[in-house]
Amino acid sequence: MSSHRRDGFTLIELLVVISIIAVLMAILAPSLGRAREQAKFIRCKANLKSYGVLAFMYIEDNDGIMPSAWTSFYNKHGEYRGEPHRYCRWHNPDYDLNLHPEYAGPFWPYLKGKDIHICPSFGKVAKRYGPMHPQHVDEIPIVPNYSYSMNSYLGSTEERPIRVTDIKRHSEVFFFGEENLWITAPYNRFAFNDTAMCVYEQWDSFGTFHLTRDPEEGVTNAVFLDGQARTVHREDSWRYCAPDGQSRSPLAGL
Repeated sequence: MSSHRRDGFTLIELLVVISIIAVLMAILAPSLGRAREQAKFIRCKANLKSYGVLAFMYIEDNDGIMPSAWTSFYNKHGEYRGEPHRYCRWHNPDYDLNLHPEYAGPFWPYLKGKDIHICPSFGKVAKRYGPMHPQHVDEIPIVPNYSYSMNSYLGSTEERPIRVTDIKRHSEVFFFGEENLWITAPYNRFAFNDTAMCVYEQWDSFGTFHLTRDPEEGVTNAVFLDGQARTVHREDSWRYCAPDGQSRSPLAGL
Protein backbone atom coordinates (compact mmCIF):
# COMPACT_ATOMS: atom_id res chain seq x y z
CA MET A 1 0.00 0.00 0.00
CA SER A 2 1.49 3.35 -0.98
CA SER A 3 1.32 6.17 1.52
CA HIS A 4 0.16 9.63 0.46
CA ARG A 5 2.73 12.37 1.19
CA ARG A 6 1.37 15.89 1.67
CA ASP A 7 3.60 18.81 0.70
CA GLY A 8 3.16 22.32 2.19
CA PHE A 9 0.30 23.79 4.17
CA THR A 10 -3.37 23.96 3.45
CA LEU A 11 -4.98 27.36 3.00
CA ILE A 12 -6.62 27.10 6.42
CA GLU A 13 -3.31 26.29 8.09
CA LEU A 14 -1.65 29.27 6.40
CA LEU A 15 -4.43 31.58 7.54
CA VAL A 16 -4.09 30.30 11.09
CA VAL A 17 -0.31 30.92 11.06
CA ILE A 18 -0.77 34.39 9.60
CA SER A 19 -3.40 35.20 12.22
CA ILE A 20 -1.10 34.07 15.03
CA ILE A 21 1.75 36.19 13.65
CA ALA A 22 -0.57 39.20 13.37
CA VAL A 23 -1.69 38.79 16.99
CA LEU A 24 1.93 38.50 18.17
CA MET A 25 2.93 41.62 16.21
CA ALA A 26 0.02 43.56 17.70
CA ILE A 27 1.18 42.52 21.17
CA LEU A 28 4.85 43.24 20.55
CA ALA A 29 4.58 46.45 18.48
CA PRO A 30 3.98 48.83 21.43
CA SER A 31 6.88 47.32 23.35
CA LEU A 32 9.15 47.61 20.32
CA GLY A 33 8.08 51.22 19.83
CA ARG A 34 8.84 52.06 23.44
CA ALA A 35 12.20 50.33 23.16
CA ARG A 36 13.08 52.40 20.09
CA GLU A 37 12.09 55.63 21.82
CA GLN A 38 14.10 54.66 24.90
CA ALA A 39 17.13 54.00 22.69
CA LYS A 40 16.75 57.43 21.07
CA PHE A 41 16.40 59.01 24.51
CA ILE A 42 19.62 57.38 25.69
CA ARG A 43 21.45 58.53 22.57
CA CYS A 44 20.16 62.06 23.11
CA LYS A 45 21.53 62.01 26.64
CA ALA A 46 24.88 60.82 25.26
CA ASN A 47 24.85 63.70 22.76
CA LEU A 48 24.39 66.22 25.55
CA LYS A 49 27.10 64.64 27.66
CA SER A 50 29.44 65.03 24.69
CA TYR A 51 28.34 68.67 24.39
CA GLY A 52 29.46 69.20 27.97
CA VAL A 53 32.85 67.58 27.38
CA LEU A 54 33.50 69.60 24.22
CA ALA A 55 32.33 72.83 25.85
CA PHE A 56 34.89 72.35 28.60
CA MET A 57 37.56 71.79 25.95
CA TYR A 58 36.53 75.15 24.50
CA ILE A 59 36.67 76.73 27.97
CA GLU A 60 40.15 75.37 28.65
CA ASP A 61 41.37 76.75 25.32
CA ASN A 62 39.87 80.17 26.12
CA ASP A 63 41.38 80.94 29.52
CA GLY A 64 38.42 79.54 31.43
CA ILE A 65 35.87 81.86 29.79
CA MET A 66 32.44 80.40 29.05
CA PRO A 67 31.12 80.33 25.48
CA SER A 68 28.39 82.74 24.45
CA ALA A 69 24.90 81.26 24.44
CA TRP A 70 24.02 83.59 21.56
CA THR A 71 27.02 83.66 19.20
CA SER A 72 29.41 80.80 19.95
CA PHE A 73 27.51 78.35 17.72
CA TYR A 74 26.53 80.81 14.98
CA ASN A 75 28.75 83.87 14.78
CA LYS A 76 25.85 86.33 14.82
CA HIS A 77 22.81 86.71 17.04
CA GLY A 78 20.73 88.92 14.74
CA GLU A 79 19.65 88.17 11.18
CA TYR A 80 22.15 87.73 8.39
CA ARG A 81 21.68 89.77 5.23
CA GLY A 82 18.92 88.17 3.16
CA GLU A 83 17.89 85.75 5.93
CA PRO A 84 14.07 85.30 5.97
CA HIS A 85 14.01 85.25 9.79
CA ARG A 86 16.57 84.17 12.35
CA TYR A 87 13.93 82.20 14.26
CA CYS A 88 13.96 79.77 11.32
CA ARG A 89 17.74 79.36 11.39
CA TRP A 90 17.52 76.11 13.34
CA HIS A 91 15.72 74.42 10.42
CA ASN A 92 16.88 76.42 7.38
CA PRO A 93 19.18 74.32 5.14
CA ASP A 94 20.88 77.52 3.98
CA TYR A 95 22.37 77.78 7.48
CA ASP A 96 23.56 74.21 7.89
CA LEU A 97 27.03 74.81 9.33
CA ASN A 98 28.39 71.63 7.76
CA LEU A 99 27.65 73.16 4.36
CA HIS A 100 28.10 76.84 5.31
CA PRO A 101 31.00 77.12 7.79
CA GLU A 102 31.18 80.86 7.04
CA TYR A 103 28.36 81.31 9.56
CA ALA A 104 30.04 79.27 12.30
CA GLY A 105 30.96 80.71 15.66
CA PRO A 106 34.01 79.81 17.81
CA PHE A 107 32.40 76.79 19.50
CA TRP A 108 31.45 75.10 16.21
CA PRO A 109 34.96 73.71 15.41
CA TYR A 110 34.72 71.62 18.59
CA LEU A 111 31.38 70.14 17.47
CA LYS A 112 32.02 69.82 13.73
CA GLY A 113 31.85 66.27 12.41
CA LYS A 114 30.71 64.77 15.73
CA ASP A 115 27.09 64.21 14.57
CA ILE A 116 25.73 65.15 17.99
CA HIS A 117 23.81 68.33 17.16
CA ILE A 118 20.35 66.79 16.85
CA CYS A 119 18.42 64.58 19.23
CA PRO A 120 17.34 61.38 17.41
CA SER A 121 13.72 62.06 18.44
CA PHE A 122 13.78 65.67 17.29
CA GLY A 123 13.13 65.04 13.59
CA LYS A 124 9.66 63.67 14.29
CA VAL A 125 8.92 66.50 16.73
CA ALA A 126 10.19 69.11 14.26
CA LYS A 127 8.06 67.77 11.43
CA ARG A 128 4.91 67.96 13.56
CA TYR A 129 5.50 71.14 15.56
CA GLY A 130 8.09 73.07 13.56
CA PRO A 131 5.53 75.10 11.57
CA MET A 132 4.02 76.23 14.90
CA HIS A 133 7.07 78.14 16.09
CA PRO A 134 6.67 81.93 16.31
CA GLN A 135 7.37 83.89 13.11
CA HIS A 136 7.89 80.74 11.08
CA VAL A 137 8.38 81.37 7.36
CA ASP A 138 6.33 78.79 5.47
CA GLU A 139 8.68 78.68 2.48
CA ILE A 140 11.58 77.40 4.60
CA PRO A 141 11.64 73.59 4.87
CA ILE A 142 11.84 71.94 8.28
CA VAL A 143 15.33 70.41 8.12
CA PRO A 144 16.84 70.66 11.63
CA ASN A 145 20.38 72.00 11.91
CA TYR A 146 20.55 71.63 15.69
CA SER A 147 18.22 70.87 18.58
CA TYR A 148 20.11 71.84 21.74
CA SER A 149 20.46 75.25 23.37
CA MET A 150 22.71 76.70 26.06
CA ASN A 151 21.68 78.12 29.42
CA SER A 152 21.72 81.88 28.73
CA TYR A 153 22.55 82.63 32.39
CA LEU A 154 26.01 81.15 31.77
CA GLY A 155 26.71 82.85 28.44
CA SER A 156 29.62 85.25 28.18
CA THR A 157 29.44 88.46 26.17
CA GLU A 158 32.20 90.87 25.16
CA GLU A 159 30.98 93.28 27.83
CA ARG A 160 30.46 90.57 30.45
CA PRO A 161 32.87 87.62 30.18
CA ILE A 162 32.05 84.81 32.61
CA ARG A 163 34.66 82.37 33.86
CA VAL A 164 33.66 78.87 34.79
CA THR A 165 35.24 79.48 38.22
CA ASP A 166 32.74 82.33 38.78
CA ILE A 167 29.89 79.82 38.86
CA LYS A 168 29.16 77.79 41.98
CA ARG A 169 27.20 74.58 42.57
CA HIS A 170 28.03 73.03 39.20
CA SER A 171 25.89 69.98 39.86
CA GLU A 172 22.80 72.19 40.17
CA VAL A 173 23.15 74.39 37.07
CA PHE A 174 22.39 73.04 33.61
CA PHE A 175 24.69 73.83 30.68
CA PHE A 176 22.78 72.63 27.58
CA GLY A 177 19.27 71.27 27.24
CA GLU A 178 16.18 70.83 25.08
CA GLU A 179 13.16 73.09 24.54
CA ASN A 180 9.71 72.68 23.00
CA LEU A 181 8.81 74.05 19.57
CA TRP A 182 5.51 75.42 20.82
CA ILE A 183 4.39 77.84 23.53
CA THR A 184 2.49 76.69 26.59
CA ALA A 185 1.68 79.52 28.99
CA PRO A 186 2.78 80.18 31.62
CA TYR A 187 5.79 77.91 31.21
CA ASN A 188 7.39 79.56 28.19
CA ARG A 189 6.82 82.80 26.34
CA PHE A 190 9.05 81.80 23.42
CA ALA A 191 9.55 78.49 21.65
CA PHE A 192 12.87 76.92 20.60
CA ASN A 193 14.32 79.32 18.04
CA ASP A 194 18.02 79.90 18.72
CA THR A 195 20.98 78.54 20.65
CA ALA A 196 20.16 80.28 23.95
CA MET A 197 17.68 78.91 26.50
CA CYS A 198 16.59 81.96 28.47
CA VAL A 199 15.03 80.38 31.54
CA TYR A 200 16.52 82.99 33.84
CA GLU A 201 14.55 85.70 32.02
CA GLN A 202 11.42 83.50 32.27
CA TRP A 203 11.19 83.27 28.48
CA ASP A 204 12.01 79.58 27.92
CA SER A 205 11.78 76.24 29.71
CA PHE A 206 12.79 72.61 29.33
CA GLY A 207 10.82 70.60 26.79
CA THR A 208 8.23 67.88 27.34
CA PHE A 209 8.36 65.70 24.23
CA HIS A 210 10.35 62.62 25.28
CA LEU A 211 8.88 59.29 26.45
CA THR A 212 5.25 60.33 26.31
CA ARG A 213 2.07 60.11 24.26
CA ASP A 214 0.96 63.50 25.54
CA PRO A 215 3.51 66.10 24.31
CA GLU A 216 2.82 68.22 27.39
CA GLU A 217 3.63 65.49 29.90
CA GLY A 218 7.04 64.14 28.89
CA VAL A 219 10.62 64.85 29.91
CA THR A 220 13.83 65.98 28.22
CA ASN A 221 17.57 65.78 28.77
CA ALA A 222 20.11 68.31 29.99
CA VAL A 223 23.82 68.27 30.75
CA PHE A 224 24.99 70.05 33.88
CA LEU A 225 28.18 71.96 34.62
CA ASP A 226 29.56 68.98 36.49
CA GLY A 227 29.39 66.98 33.24
CA GLN A 228 26.44 64.78 34.20
CA ALA A 229 23.62 64.35 31.67
CA ARG A 230 20.29 63.94 33.44
CA THR A 231 16.58 63.58 32.72
CA VAL A 232 14.70 66.77 33.61
CA HIS A 233 11.08 67.91 33.80
CA ARG A 234 9.73 71.26 32.68
CA GLU A 235 9.14 72.25 36.32
CA ASP A 236 12.88 71.78 36.93
CA SER A 237 13.77 74.62 34.56
CA TRP A 238 13.88 77.45 37.11
CA ARG A 239 15.53 75.35 39.81
CA TYR A 240 18.45 74.45 37.54
CA CYS A 241 18.99 77.59 35.48
CA ALA A 242 21.03 79.52 38.06
CA PRO A 243 22.87 78.80 41.33
CA ASP A 244 20.55 78.62 44.34
CA GLY A 245 17.47 78.80 42.09
CA GLN A 246 17.84 82.57 41.60
CA SER A 247 15.21 82.66 38.84
CA ARG A 248 11.64 82.72 40.16
CA SER A 249 9.30 80.23 38.51
CA PRO A 250 6.37 81.78 36.62
CA LEU A 251 4.21 79.20 38.39
CA ALA A 252 4.87 80.75 41.78
CA GLY A 253 1.69 82.02 43.32
CA LEU A 254 -0.62 80.22 40.90
